[in-house]
Amino acid sequence: MTRCDLPGPAGPRLQAIWSALSAEERHAFERHLMNDTAAEEIAWILGRYGHRVSASTIRTYRRRLRQEASSTA
Repeated sequence: MTRCDLPGPAGPRLQAIWSALSAEERHAFERHLMNDTAAEEIAWILGRYGHRVSASTIRTYRRRLRQEASSTA
């Protein structure tokens, strides 16, 4: 993927994490973020690598994406 920004309305914490990742890391992160990986697991893995984010932030982001998708459908 060559995307520079996360899709949809990501908050400042997720955007900062995204900006700090390499292209390969972004690809892996996006795959987990957009699929069924538990928000708690994503938060834990990111935290292990120094990127602090709460599971609720990830859930909120996912909810906004779903709302955006349903409003454009």
